[in-house]
Amino acid sequence: MIELKVRKIGEGLGVELPSTVIQALDAREGDTVYLVNMLNGSYRLARHDENFVEEMELVEGMMHEEDA
Repeated sequence: MIELKVRKIGEGLGVELPSTVIQALDAREGDTVYLVNMLNGSYRLARHDENFVEEMELVEGMMHEEDA
């Protein structure tokens, strides 16, 4: 488990990702990453992946249909 400290950044709050996480995401400055809310209430940090984004949008749509 990696501990992240929440810090004030400008007018908002943010966290600094350790280099090991950046390397695992294969992220570079200016890249987009996503913080995805999972079904169990946890979150997943993911690099931009168009297929993953489309799949999550479908799942979220199905979840809302089930609530109706």
